[in-house]
Amino acid sequence: MLPRAAPRSGPPVRASGPTGAGHGAAVGSVVAARLAALVQDAPPYAGLSGLLVAELISPTGTHQIAAGYRSHQAVLEHEPDLAAVAAGLRPTPSDTLALTGPTLASPRPGWGDAAVAELAERGRRFHTAHAPTGTIGARGVETGLARAYGAWALGEDRYRSGRTPPVLAALAEATAAPTVEQLRGLCPPAVVDDAAAVVGHLDASGILARWRRWAGDPAPGEALGYASPLLVPHWAEADLLVGDTLVEVKTVARAEQPARIARWCWQLLGYTWLDDADRWQIRRVALYLARHGVTVVWPVAELEARLVGDPGRVAQARHAFRRLAHQVATREGATLLPPP
Repeated sequence: MLPRAAPRSGPPVRASGPTGAGHGAAVGSVVAARLAALVQDAPPYAGLSGLLVAELISPTGTHQIAAGYRSHQAVLEHEPDLAAVAAGLRPTPSDTLALTGPTLASPRPGWGDAAVAELAERGRRFHTAHAPTGTIGARGVETGLARAYGAWALGEDRYRSGRTPPVLAALAEATAAPTVEQLRGLCPPAVVDDAAAVVGHLDASGILARWRRWAGDPAPGEALGYASPLLVPHWAEADLLVGDTLVEVKTVARAEQPARIARWCWQLLGYTWLDDADRWQIRRVALYLARHGVTVVWPVAELEARLVGDPGRVAQARHAFRRLAHQVATREGATLLPPP
């Protein structure tokens, strides 16, 4: 069922040395965080949320960090009062979501407020100098960035799993005031090297140039789209929106299993169906096989017809999916987004 894909350049990227348990998942998290920043200079939403719920940074610190990103500065210029809830802001093609939660602002700094704020600020400066939004840096640049995104990925791991990663918990126990270099040092060297190579392959394979065309060939430093499109808060969040194409990033070394590919395709289609108000204006969907340098793209209507099997039943299947997904999401404590 796969359409024509962009040709890949050479063999897939593989780790250059021995790897430990959890290596593949760790690389996937670092690559996803890095590519989100490639597409948009926006806060690492899940990473910040994870550090907050782990009580490693304060609510006030979280909002201050989020407010420093370009995506949010554009919003805050027009509505400065939203700075108090900046971590809950999500710009979209249609509007700006302002998500609020029950967490009360704390007057006291959190354990990692200073170090995490420095991590974010140094990252933005480094990107501006060496790898502006929409571009990939040289190998040494991407190695340095992988260390930083390794720290953000640990926060995302806490957000997704509900458990603080052991290396992050150990650092919190060992020091009352972490440094930014300690945070950058949490990512294993093998993960750093592998993630940097996978990210570099986006450019070497020609896929980045393709993505840039999807976004209208913006100048370096300008966004290619949106990081982490949110469909249902704390329940369904996609990887990237490049132009009008929803992209799901996969870092697996083997991608020939039909059942696995089918699950990925249904995942993509489920995301588009959850955007029932067309807030994200998704017109195509794509799988990016990051180790292989391959992007496979479908117009939404084509993928619907292929997966449902009978084009005449697509509307019925879409309606049934939305009804069931909304029931499950609300039962699990999620709140559906209002229309734009």
